[in-house]
Amino acid sequence: MKKTYPLILAMVLFFSCQTEIEVTIPTYYNKLVVEGYIENGEYPMVSLYRSAPYFSTMTLEYLMDSIVIQDAKVFVTTSKGDKHELFLTLHPQAPLFLAYTSRAFKGELNTSYSLQIEWNDKIYTSETSILNTFDLDSVGFVPNFGHTEIDSIANIRIWMTDNGQIGNYYQFKVKIHCEQFQDRLWITTIPAAFDNSPFFGQSFNYEIIRGAPSTVFMPEMTDRELRRYMRGNYRIGDTVYMKYARLDYSSFTFWNSASGELTFGQNPFMSPTPITSNIKCSTGEQCLGVWCGSAAKEVVLIFDSTATKSSCSALGFR
Repeated sequence: MKKTYPLILAMVLFFSCQTEIEVTIPTYYNKLVVEGYIENGEYPMVSLYRSAPYFSTMTLEYLMDSIVIQDAKVFVTTSKGDKHELFLTLHPQAPLFLAYTSRAFKGELNTSYSLQIEWNDKIYTSETSILNTFDLDSVGFVPNFGHTEIDSIANIRIWMTDNGQIGNYYQFKVKIHCEQFQDRLWITTIPAAFDNSPFFGQSFNYEIIRGAPSTVFMPEMTDRELRRYMRGNYRIGDTVYMKYARLDYSSFTFWNSASGELTFGQNPFMSPTPITSNIKCSTGEQCLGVWCGSAAKEVVLIFDSTATKSSCSALGFR
């Protein structure tokens, strides 16, 4: 009997592994995807895409020819009553290099902006605001997890004080420039955004962890470049650009709901997370994407062998 139980168990496991599972893939509907930003001191940028089936083969040629929308009409109206049309152009900060923009105006603090998109006989609208900026108390490199001293690898920690206003929503992004690669796009951190409810009116510190970057250009990288590119920490020789911003509520709601997808979205075994968009369609259909206003500042940190909190805290704020 003692020998029988393991045999039965092995047979059960063997036959269990032979069960075929039929998966019904949901019907795919082509939708507009909006990725729009307006920031203080920067020109607006709106990238428009067609949604794609999950199992599409994502080549750069396919994305440029079939995903990027190039025939929309895009307008932005400010709370001062000025209406501007945005035109499609090459844009270095656009994920796929093309975006609708205008050099007629830049984002301003304490100003609201209405977005209107006309495409495929439908009208899409959204509202966002650039609020006011905030200041960090300090920022610098700290030892990596499990270490007591900074060596060749470190994390970034910020120290700040919340002003005690209800509904402060914060976002941090980073770019790394080093010998192996240079981030072209801003990489959201983990989480993608957070509110001040856990530390309302208090001083606190927070570790800035680089999130997962875009995978579009990964097939062109070597293994060594890929390991550098996908890392969440910082290494000697890195110049790190960090952007810290206050968001309005609708922008925060999108980024907060998207945090799980940005962290685990490349894992096919994770359950999909509903993402809340602040885009509305004239037909009432569900929309994808965001029109995000951010009140931002930047700081530059250089990680060398002498990097400490005190030596980095005053580097390159603007």
